[in-house]
Amino acid sequence: MKNMMQEAPDVAQSFFDLAKSVKQYSPLDEKVNELVIIGIFSAHRGLRGINTHVERAMAAGATKEEVIAAILLALPIVGITDVNMALDQAMETIADTTAKTKEVTGATAG
Repeated sequence: MKNMMQEAPDVAQSFFDLAKSVKQYSPLDEKVNELVIIGIFSAHRGLRGINTHVERAMAAGATKEEVIAAILLALPIVGITDVNMALDQAMETIADTTAKTKEVTGATAG
């Protein structure tokens, strides 16, 4: 996305506007929207998307178990290789996000 934003900012903005419009149309809450998107990225090998949307899902209140479930639901459709790849990526992002949260919490507590 970084390159698109730099080289074709109008196209990138159109994409962001479309994504915003779709989310606004959805009657699902933010956490559920993000979990659905994680499942879609899992099926399409979208590792960068998994990072972004795991962070967003967790910020919206998703648990580690909910993120894992969103990925595992793709298993019968996309197979073990893609699900394992997505799960590995998500677990790394969850660990990073959890560590960042602890740093912020620790920094504000002290």
